[in-house]
Amino acid sequence: MFNKLKPKSEFAKNVLTLMTGTTIAQAIPIAISPILTRLYAPEDFGLFALYTSIVAILSLVATGRYELAILLPKRDEDALHLLFLAVALALGVSLLTFMIVIIWNGRLSQMLGNPEISPWLYLVPVSIFLTSLYQSLYYWANRKKEYKNLSKSRVTQSIATAILNLLMGYKKMSSGLILGGIVGQLLSIRLLFKSTISSKKSILESITRLELVKQLKRYSDFPKFLVFAHGMNTMSQQIPIILLGAFYSPSAVGFYMIIQRVVRVPMGIVASAISDVFREKASREYLEKQHALKSYLATLRLLILISIVPSIIFYFIAPELFAFVFGEKWRVAGVYAQILTPMFFLQFVTSPLSGMFMIAEKQSLDLRWQLFLFISTLSAFYIGDYLFGNIKTTLALFTLAYSVAYIINLYMTYRFAKGVQ
Repeated sequence: MFNKLKPKSEFAKNVLTLMTGTTIAQAIPIAISPILTRLYAPEDFGLFALYTSIVAILSLVATGRYELAILLPKRDEDALHLLFLAVALALGVSLLTFMIVIIWNGRLSQMLGNPEISPWLYLVPVSIFLTSLYQSLYYWANRKKEYKNLSKSRVTQSIATAILNLLMGYKKMSSGLILGGIVGQLLSIRLLFKSTISSKKSILESITRLELVKQLKRYSDFPKFLVFAHGMNTMSQQIPIILLGAFYSPSAVGFYMIIQRVVRVPMGIVASAISDVFREKASREYLEKQHALKSYLATLRLLILISIVPSIIFYFIAPELFAFVFGEKWRVAGVYAQILTPMFFLQFVTSPLSGMFMIAEKQSLDLRWQLFLFISTLSAFYIGDYLFGNIKTTLALFTLAYSVAYIINLYMTYRFAKGVQ
């Protein structure tokens, strides 16, 4: 019976391998969150969230998105040059960031609204380089079909980070969240490097400056277009963390981060699985009929059906639920989660269907929507702080801005699914 359940095709096996690793890696931090919230203060989570947001934004720029091109060349030698190009650019950005931190450390800490981050800004360049290196090695391993090692690297990083978070939290070391993440990254990079690069000495010796310049020009569209497009998306996700810290307090950032970890991430796992299935079905339907309305409406109904009741229940019990699971001092996070619930619901319903932008080849409209989302998010925080100076009102405006953007997104993808040009 178990043999019948095993995936038959190589593609299905690879997908299962990656999904298993990703699910385990993401489940571990969620599982230990009730322990971590009793070992670390909201301010510690706030500091960690601010640190990771800065790293996430700068890491996206650091490689020029050349790591995404690693999968494209026919020859491994060309792909390896792209790998080195991405890593070299990341090293340059990291060194430049380090110089900026040395010169303007105090001013940067003040701008971010958290003086406690001052000593940790010196580690930001390290994290930028490690994140960029891991992403570059990840796509190289993907090219080489090292799916087991990709899965192992994610699980290794998650386990190592979790262990150090717990140990350092038990020792009352507030730096455990940041340092645990860095050590976890180092171990996952070591695993990927040993499994995919160290045995390719003959290829490594073929790296030349001329070929690096050639690949830089050949795939120049990646930094020209993808940095901006992906940057808008990342900024929209990370700007709430930065502005909450700048306008309000580190604890507010900590509350927001724990909401992201235990609400948004699990919903994202489910939405991602549905999205993969939808893209495949909708792509075939669109090719055959020049529309994908049947697949679109079926997926929309499914998304609403599985999320509407849990969202309503969560809205009413969120404060008590957070206080019970994470401790009484985290009740405020439950109140914030209550305010954000409509946004989470619409995000869950909309995100899988946004694949219609790619299926209908409407990437330019997707970029405009991403820009609208970023401006709306930024405006919501500035209006909330300037006119009301109240975090709950600001979060309500943030939820409203995101919800409007998602409704517009849903309308656009529905038209694409109908075949409307």
